[in-house]
Amino acid sequence: MKNKIQIFPLTKEKFAEAVDLVLKTELDSREEIEHHLIHLDAHYIAVDGNNILGVIGWYRDNENYATAAMGRDFPGIDAYWVGFFTVDKNYRGKGIGYSLLLKLEEVIKSKKAVKLWVSSVPETKAYYERQNFITVKKGFIGGNKKYFMVKSL
Repeated sequence: MKNKIQIFPLTKEKFAEAVDLVLKTELDSREEIEHHLIHLDAHYIAVDGNNILGVIGWYRDNENYATAAMGRDFPGIDAYWVGFFTVDKNYRGKGIGYSLLLKLEEVIKSKKAVKLWVSSVPETKAYYERQNFITVKKGFIGGNKKYFMVKSL
């Protein structure tokens, strides 16, 4: 990496590249990724020069996406959740994800939130634990195992 990594809000100009990066991680369909990333003000990108190396976003679960899986532990529609979060596989382990998560936490704190939630797949649970998220509940969404985790900000 020749340039210093910078974190910026997602822009219309970088939208397609961000969608492609998230699509590579097989987190969801193109349609679903575009549906969420279109909320540019809720997403941030890690950029080296002109290349996107990572994406992170937040959402509020006004669809009650996690309600059935969490039951009475569901934090409500006013809670902030980590949305799509990925770093290009060639750049993982270099602190880019950490920088993106710090930016997201800063943004969420500015909204007067005191907690940040995540619905983690088993493969990323240990990462979130290293970032001080605590498992509240295990469950399933769409047949996929999830760990519902929270971090105090």
